[in-house]
This record gives sequence, structure tokens and C-alpha cells, in this order.
Amino acid sequence: MSVLQIIKDLIGKQDINFGDSSTTFSRETHTGGSISINYIDDGCIPSTGLGGYIGDHLHKQNTDTGTTNTTFDIASAGNMARLSTSGLSADRTFTFPDTGNQQLVGVSDMASSASGYGAASVGIQDTGAYFSGTNVEAAEQEMGADIVALQTTVFDRGFKSGFVLQFSSTVAITIGGGMWAHAGTTSQHVYTATQITFTLGPAGSNSLSSALGADELQYIYIDDSAVVVAGTALLTATEFVNSTTAPSFSHAKVGWYNGLDRCIGCVLTDSANVVIPFYTVGGHFVLYKEFTAEYATANCPTTFTALDMSSSIPKFSTRCRMLIIGATEGTIYYFSLEGNKQTEKHTCPFASGPLTTDITLNTSQIAQWYGSAAVSTGVTITGYFIDEL
Repeated sequence: MSVLQIIKDLIGKQDINFGDSSTTFSRETHTGGSISINYIDDGCIPSTGLGGYIGDHLHKQNTDTGTTNTTFDIASAGNMARLSTSGLSADRTFTFPDTGNQQLVGVSDMASSASGYGAASVGIQDTGAYFSGTNVEAAEQEMGADIVALQTTVFDRGFKSGFVLQFSSTVAITIGGGMWAHAGTTSQHVYTATQITFTLGPAGSNSLSSALGADELQYIYIDDSAVVVAGTALLTATEFVNSTTAPSFSHAKVGWYNGLDRCIGCVLTDSANVVIPFYTVGGHFVLYKEFTAEYATANCPTTFTALDMSSSIPKFSTRCRMLIIGATEGTIYYFSLEGNKQTEKHTCPFASGPLTTDITLNTSQIAQWYGSAAVSTGVTITGYFIDEL
């Protein structure tokens, strides 16, 4: 109802009566009707200005540019939003965005992955000038690209830590926790979060594994095809595989590979087609619990002769530990890589006495050797040193 209509209804054809506003009287209206009205007094129009009903419905425009209050509430009768200056140490200006697709950043905006929202709406302070982007999302993309690049740079190529092999049973080994750079279908760091047990053979952890044969080296690999199928860098037993195929060293990848599979170690089987017990000591020396004969007891040669130990020493080793049993005390055994110089010599301490020594091998796991006399001699391999895998 308009103010004018209220006044019309309050004023009758007779003079305006002033009196107690808490009482009413009947008065004819300007249209000929009748209405109960209050007396007009200071409850309606006080002598000091507008008030009562009229004052409640009139708005006075002001030219204030601010408020001295420290807070301002929106929707104060409900779940309000409050602007507060209580934490400010100086005047601050909040500038509204001037683009058609960007509103003020709110909770839903920060959680959004849509273009222009989320981390893309938050700027960064980059005093070191490390990033070309100016918001969080752009900086994250640059960091992600840098991490991917690091996996193929000289600083990261061939990286390895852990994955130490230990004997578990005649058909299984354990693989310790670790992380290795794997240059397979995808160049990435693959890792294990716990020690896992890998069962060899096609009926074991990986159906692509080679069957265990007699007196053979079985190389353990990170199976690239299984890593691709798994779709994660976190490895389980399924992502390893054993094979009789020896690896070759890749200078480009800085590691021993068979195709896209990276070699992490090797085990040896015996004549019964089972894994020979072994210990990996210090992560770089493998000690066989059962010794393997590489020179059956017979008279040793007296000139440099090849002693091939490739049946018990893996491709990635160029130094082994051997046990020599010579029949005659004082027999001297000479060893050489090329057979033209006596680079190492070891003397039998007493008749049929054991002589343990570490011998350097060439890349085919062969050493040249001979004895100072043709005496009955036996040579067995007790372990080997792991070159850089």
C-alpha cells in the first residue's frame, strides 16, 4: 500500500482529529465508504520528524563510501558470509576480475579441474625466476616435465637401489625393496614397497618364465610387458621374470638388458633342476652354499690354458671366488686375463690343502691359468662379484 493511500484512508471528510492513537473511531473515506482509523498523534507523525509507520517505509539515500565497522554480513539471518578486516595489518584492495569466464574464486572454483579454475586461478611468487608460468597449475606442469626429463638424462640413466636377491627355496627367491630406472616401453622408476617372493618357472609368478633345467644360470629380469599391462610403477612378483637368455650391456640405458627387460640378478641351478642355495653379501657378492666344479680333479696344465667359468658365473661378473685343491705342497698356480703375463700367482699351502682366492675374469668369464708342475688339481667356484648392473 502506498503512503498516499495510507494518508487518504486516515483522512476523512471531516477535520483531522488528534487524540490517543491507541483508540479508533469510524470515519467516512473519500470514496464514501467507512473505515476505522486511529487518532493522529506523535506515534504516527512526531514533531521531530518522520517516524512510526511512515518512517519505517521511507528510505533516505546517503553518500557514504565506507563503514567504520570491522565486519560486514551478507544473509545475516541465515548461513551468512562475513567480510572481516580483523586480520589486516594495512589497507588492502580486492580487485574484481575483468574477464567474462572468471568469477570470484570460491570453494567450488578451487576444487574444479576446468580450464581457468582451480590451481590455474592462483598466482605464485617466483622471486628466483625458475618458472615461465605465473600460476600454480602452470608451475606444476613445468615441474612434471622436468621430472620426466630427468628420467632420461645422464644424471638418472641406469639408476638402481635395492632389489637384492636372496635364496628362499629350491624354486623361489626373495627380492628386496628397491627402485630402479627402467628404460622399457616407458622410461620410469619402478619400485617395490616390500620384500616380495618370486617363484621361478612358467607355473610360478610369471607364466613367461623359463622352466628350470639342470646346471644352468637363470637370469632375473624386470618384465617390461608385464609392467605395461600392470600400468603402474609399483612392482609385484608378476612383473619379474626368469630366463636362461643372458643379458647384454646397454651403454645407452646404462644397464644389462634383454630387449626391454632389465636384468636385476641371476641364480644357478644344480643337476636336480632346482635353485642352488646362495647368499648375497653386501649387495655385491654372491656366495654359493653348494660349490660348482669348473675343473674336475686332474693334472693341471703347465702352460697358459683357458679356464672357462661361464657355466657358473653370470654374464655381468668379471671376478669370482674359487677354491683350489692341489695334490702337492708348494705348487704355484698362475692366472692371467690374456695368457701372456703372469698377473696373479697363488701357492698351494700343503698337500691336498684348500686354497681360496679371487680371480679376475674377462667379459666371457674366462681366465688363463697353469701350474708350476702337472699335479692333480681340482677347481670349484664358491661365488662371484656383481659388476654394475
